[in-house]
Amino acid sequence: MSWSRLSRLLLFLICSFWATAGAHAFSIGGSAGGTATISAGQGFGPKLQYGGGLTLDFYFPLTASWAGIETSVVAFTVQPSDISGDFLYRGYSGGAVTVMGVFTGTIAASPRLGEIRGGVRAGIGAALPSYWYTTLAFFYLEPRVEGLATWTPAALPQFTFALALPVAMQLRRDLDYSVSTGLSFGVLYTLGKASQRQ
Repeated sequence: MSWSRLSRLLLFLICSFWATAGAHAFSIGGSAGGTATISAGQGFGPKLQYGGGLTLDFYFPLTASWAGIETSVVAFTVQPSDISGDFLYRGYSGGAVTVMGVFTGTIAASPRLGEIRGGVRAGIGAALPSYWYTTLAFFYLEPRVEGLATWTPAALPQFTFALALPVAMQLRRDLDYSVSTGLSFGVLYTLGKASQRQ
């Protein structure tokens, strides 16, 4: 799928959910996190690479209070591996867009503390990074699953704070496999009427 077709699909999804999925509770926010990626390929063994990223998130609730769609614009970097064994995997940085289904349920709620919810996010990302110190860019798709815990404080009902544990697989043609995990923290601000959300 070309980048232009992917961007048109993402725009269509955003417009569709904005028009039909309770835009009064549309949320916008951001998150930051760190990652560890294990990769192997081209006849070399596995190595760890560490990195991190920032996201700009848009959350669209569905008619059910336990489900929604989240789209994100991501900026990320992955550091080179070490040089043990006289080889390394190069570092790279770039951007991505993701589309995720969000499914949560209430774990605990009180008028004084607010609501704690738990659940999962699952979807796919499309990344376009380039290797450090080069203009060599490459494209890959990235299926993602995330464990999710959120807290909406009673005193700040427009805000939802989220802790996520993502696991992703980078579908790269130059590697046998590349899998990452990490930890991220984010916050969403709900425009208009506050309601149950991720």
